[in-house]
Amino acid sequence: MPWMQGYPFYLVMGSILSLYMGGSSYRHRNTPGRRYLWLLLLLVSLMFAATAGEIMSDSFQAKLWWRNVQQAPLFWSTLLTYAVVNEYVSLSSQHLSRRLIIFSIPIVIDILLIFTDSYHHLMRSEVGIVTVAGISGIWVQPTLLSMALIAYDQFFGLYAAFLLAVSLLNAPKLYFKRNLLLLGGLLVPVVSVFLLPVLKITITGFTAFTYLPAVIAAYFTIFSDPRVSLYPLAKSKILDNMKDGVVLTDRYDNIIDVNEAGEVILSKLIGEQPKTWRGADIQRLLQQSDDVRSHYERRLEGHFEMDCPGTDDICYGVSLITTEHAQAGATGMLMVFSDHSEKKRYERELLHQATVDDLTGLYNRRHFMSKVQEHALQEGEGMALLLMDIDDFKLINDTYGHLAGDQALVNFSNKILSIYTTSGIAGRIGGEEFAVCFFASDEQAALREAEHFRATMNDHHVILSEGQRIRLTVSIGIAFTQRSDVTFEDLYRQADEAMYQSKATGKNRVTLGREPLIGRLEDSG
Repeated sequence: MPWMQGYPFYLVMGSILSLYMGGSSYRHRNTPGRRYLWLLLLLVSLMFAATAGEIMSDSFQAKLWWRNVQQAPLFWSTLLTYAVVNEYVSLSSQHLSRRLIIFSIPIVIDILLIFTDSYHHLMRSEVGIVTVAGISGIWVQPTLLSMALIAYDQFFGLYAAFLLAVSLLNAPKLYFKRNLLLLGGLLVPVVSVFLLPVLKITITGFTAFTYLPAVIAAYFTIFSDPRVSLYPLAKSKILDNMKDGVVLTDRYDNIIDVNEAGEVILSKLIGEQPKTWRGADIQRLLQQSDDVRSHYERRLEGHFEMDCPGTDDICYGVSLITTEHAQAGATGMLMVFSDHSEKKRYERELLHQATVDDLTGLYNRRHFMSKVQEHALQEGEGMALLLMDIDDFKLINDTYGHLAGDQALVNFSNKILSIYTTSGIAGRIGGEEFAVCFFASDEQAALREAEHFRATMNDHHVILSEGQRIRLTVSIGIAFTQRSDVTFEDLYRQADEAMYQSKATGKNRVTLGREPLIGRLEDSG
């Protein structure tokens, strides 16, 4: 075969080509997704060079030495192929280098046994020279130990092909063709391990050529497309340094990628802190929110908020983004988490300012009225409204000062809250006037409750910051109804008239107003 006369030349060219690609990719050795490709290319280059040396050597000892040199890149190339594919598919190399060191131990043992085989013959039962089509090289008969180590090594090539094939199921259309090209190139050396013996191809160095399609496909797949070359850099420099958490899931709801902020946020939301969230089931998070789970399972985009369990201070916004417009369940989802804690605190502060009186902590007038109007009558009970006015409050301000007056208002409000926190609605209507709404079985029960509060305050003393003790008394007006068609304005009007009657007839007393007339709901805010 005339073309075989240039066979060593082809091997040298393959070595130079692989060396060039390895040198080109070396500058990207610290970029995620490319850390191991340059090493694989250099190993293939060395494999070609050693094979050429074996063929062109004249003596048996020289050929055997080059054959032994060839075994090191040959065995390590399958392990590096696994490393390249693993990092390319997952875009992560977490703990990969540690695993590679452990996986390399049998390979190191294999290579040492090969170089010292002339002393123990554990790896080769027979060694000789074979000539095929004018090309002469070393022929060996491997032992069972050698075949076991070869099978161990080839497992990594098979597993790399498996990882790449599985990734095709979840690959976006943009990457599908390139991944398919990479898989096709990788299958050449993997499949050739099983086909060469069947086809009885025994040409020395042919195994080296089977790696050329794989490394060329890997090089051009990972480096030729600028969108591919930019992504690992973007992930390393942007995603991992983002304050927002980014989580990517596959069609089976497994987390296939997550940045550092996403790891922290997932731990807070789920209440667990594993070594890594990669590979975990996203359903553990979706159980925290029915809305998020519903949209996620239907692969619908949306924006939601999730509170951390056991706290009201930490809240995250969750954005669901489809990775590809496909049938529901046929693709994964991108989830972006943003810290909304400060926003929620600001919203709560605004709500507090809009609904609560700053000084006393009771509802303000407008919110108190709104809460009472929402309060539906309970079965078999009526509604009572108490209006209370502190007697002679102006005298407290004039005698002890306004700060003392404020202290008295706070003390009085705390007393109301301690009694009606769970049994009524309390608010500050204005100045020294307060109101409480609660349920009662009848007028007499409402009147007894109002009298009980008046008596409690009559026996209560406020101790001012200066040490003075003052006694607060209140004049109370009460309105009661069992009709659902009576508005708040109706109740308020009757309670207000009754309270002024209490003040006009001696103060420190309770007056029951007459049954409210049905009136028109007006905004008294």
